[in-house]
Amino acid sequence: MKYQKTARLLRTLAFIPGFFCLTADAQETAPLTPPPAYYPKGNQIEQKPAYGGQAGGGVTFDEASRLLLSGNPRAIAAGRAMDSARSRSLYYRAGLLPQFSANAGYNRIGGDVSMTDESYSYGFAATQPLFSPALPALVRSARASYRKSEADYDLVKTSLLFDLKTTFADLIKAREALKLSEETLKRRAENVEIIRIKYEAGRENKAALLETQSVHKTSQWQHENYKKDLRLLERKLNRLLARPPLADTGVSALPEPTAPAENFESFSTTLERHPSLRSARASLEASQAGVDRTKSGFLPEADASGSYIWSGSDWPDKNKNWSAGVNLSMPLFTSGKLSADLAAARADKARAEASLKDARDEVYINAEDAFLALRQAWAYMDVVKSSLEAANARAWLLRKQYLAGQASYFEWRNVEEQFIGAENQLLSARRDLVVANAAFTRTLGE
Repeated sequence: MKYQKTARLLRTLAFIPGFFCLTADAQETAPLTPPPAYYPKGNQIEQKPAYGGQAGGGVTFDEASRLLLSGNPRAIAAGRAMDSARSRSLYYRAGLLPQFSANAGYNRIGGDVSMTDESYSYGFAATQPLFSPALPALVRSARASYRKSEADYDLVKTSLLFDLKTTFADLIKAREALKLSEETLKRRAENVEIIRIKYEAGRENKAALLETQSVHKTSQWQHENYKKDLRLLERKLNRLLARPPLADTGVSALPEPTAPAENFESFSTTLERHPSLRSARASLEASQAGVDRTKSGFLPEADASGSYIWSGSDWPDKNKNWSAGVNLSMPLFTSGKLSADLAAARADKARAEASLKDARDEVYINAEDAFLALRQAWAYMDVVKSSLEAANARAWLLRKQYLAGQASYFEWRNVEEQFIGAENQLLSARRDLVVANAAFTRTLGE
């Protein structure tokens, strides 16, 4: 029985790469080169030109952006608000132009003692404002409202694109984590078999075997969690793009962010065009137009009108009447209504000025915070890549030493855990770098 166990142990260990060259090589002082199998995808740790993506291709970020802006309810609502503001601006601008109308009428009068009488009338009428200070103010207010709706649409657009890129990054990370989990499961299963054989040969204790089996089962449970997270992210992407829940969610790789600038002040010009500031400025312009409109209530108004009418009791009528004239109106006493309206308009303007200052401060603070976070995420990539390289070398070395009997199980286990943690840390760092870049782009209003 003892010889059978020994033979079984030798047959199993024969499949472990490099097992029979451990006894002498593990003692050498020359640097050891870890095998490529312990490295992440691509047998390298240096930064790749793109982040993640579907192996067989998938929807690109630009394609998804077009789907998002054409089908997302928030984007559609913001676009309709912009259309409404544009139409309202045209409506008020038309008030400055002449207005023409046509009219027609028919009357029939009769009674018990009187004869029935019929009359016809038809004609045309025209009006033209001559002096109406309120109309230009209404036009300026409508134009400001349209500019505000444009800025609000851009604000919704930047928010949606940020959500989309975050979802892309999360989805790519989830798929990479699932692949990494599959590799970890295989390595855990191999570890269980190694410890079991060594335990049966009397070279390892039962606690190590039980703990290895527990770790393997934990990895299986974690693998199912990764599957669940991936499915939820797929549904989130489909909802964001207004697609059916079960639609294909293959996505292409995201380009790696470029190195951030050294100086934040170089973005000052871009920040002045931020949608939040444009919206606040438009609100201030609308409030100023509201003050001008209210002031016009104290001034006279004048318009010209004319008409040409045919009327009579016979059809077609031959009696012609025309009229032309100028109308002038001037408020004399309004019981303080105009003064109260002017005070309210001035208060609205003061509120808009304060809102603009607050918006500018918030835009600059948020942008600088996102800029510093981006630089921090960029620098952190070097940390995690070097950490993974070191963890990879330690895991490779400790595995060989453990199989050669030169290291304990717990030393090997700790290093394995550090290596797996470093792999997941690199995935998280890449995702965080993409999200940090997207967040900074959003704070710039782009």
